[in-house]
Amino acid sequence: MTGLVSAVIPTYNRAAYIDGAIECVLSQSYDDVEVVVVDDGSTDDTREVLAQYADDDRVRVLHNDENRGIPYTANRALDAAEGDYIASIDDDDRWHPTKLEKQVAVLDRLDDSYCGVYTGGVIRDTDGNVVQRVMSHDSGDVYPEVLVRNTILPHSGHLVRAECFDAVGGFDEAFPIACDWDITIRLSRQFKWAFIPEALVERTHHGSNVTGDPDYDVRCRQQVWEKFRADIARHPDIERRFHAAWARERGVRALEAGDRVEAVVALAEAFSSEPRGDHAALLGLAPFGPRALTTARKLRDRVKGLRQP
Repeated sequence: MTGLVSAVIPTYNRAAYIDGAIECVLSQSYDDVEVVVVDDGSTDDTREVLAQYADDDRVRVLHNDENRGIPYTANRALDAAEGDYIASIDDDDRWHPTKLEKQVAVLDRLDDSYCGVYTGGVIRDTDGNVVQRVMSHDSGDVYPEVLVRNTILPHSGHLVRAECFDAVGGFDEAFPIACDWDITIRLSRQFKWAFIPEALVERTHHGSNVTGDPDYDVRCRQQVWEKFRADIARHPDIERRFHAAWARERGVRALEAGDRVEAVVALAEAFSSEPRGDHAALLGLAPFGPRALTTARKLRDRVKGLRQP
């Protein structure tokens, strides 16, 4: 296996996490790696933590003069990266020690129609318990399905050929929150993906996760619709399912916020567009408010726990 892997890490106010992300890259069994960290104008102790790596020639640290957002910061990291492969990693995610070795071995066997390979992952709570498994299994040509939902996850599981990032133009700086979905759509329009069905990425849910914003899913889908509506409209089934998912997300958010009327309206729209059992169940919960949703989620999680070995 040959080829330098550049691990790119945009970071902002994550002094408590950033060194763990760097160390999990440096401890990979695949040792032809560099780490490119761009600090997006942090106001905590992130700069001091990063200064500890000043004498490590495997780690390069850049600093934005002010907070510029994830897409700008990620593009700056891409511009500085010198690798044949790009591996994105969020500053609060961690890799299994063999992740890069396994991914490079797979990608080296694939032709140029493949942009990259991704892995599965797990999400843990602050006590270390697994609360969600992320295991998509989607591979090959995933477009236009990726317009409905981003299944090429987790983003920290991606290993992508550097020339493929060049081909699609990097991250869109007009996409402040959905930039990972956007770049995945644009890569998927031109290239295929391979998948390794192993949980090689770990994330811990904590209070400052970007995806902890309760409106995150709705806002992401709004941005994707505004940019890709023409692409979506070319595929009637994709458009129907996209709007069903959007209505579901709005309905769930309204139910969480206690707006029962909006929840019923949005979830009825979701069921009308895509009459699935889970949409029917959510619509049935909507008149009873957020407590019913919380109870249903606890029951679901308990059943999942019983099914796990």
